[in-house]
Amino acid sequence: MFRCSWCMKKFKNGKPIYGLNVKFVEGKKIIDPEGRIIHIHLESRNTSVPMIVPGEGSEADKQGVDGIFPICSEKCGDKMRDALHKEIGTIQTVNKMTNL
Repeated sequence: MFRCSWCMKKFKNGKPIYGLNVKFVEGKKIIDPEGRIIHIHLESRNTSVPMIVPGEGSEADKQGVDGIFPICSEKCGDKMRDALHKEIGTIQTVNKMTNL
């Protein structure tokens, strides 16, 4: 079951799920042949949050996406984007929010 990476609420069936795609700084990429959900520590929030690691060779991987943070709303997306911009030691770029 997915949880929002910002507010940690569980996603309900039939409700939209958004994603914030990120690119990690060189040397920080997490590689997973099959893709999975992991928890990644964010210094700026002093907590760990769920992140989807795209499977090797997946469409997201081919587009250069290293991780996708599931988000429940635009409000949570804006807050998460701001927090991720502070993660300069880990996160290189944060793309706009898209539907998953």
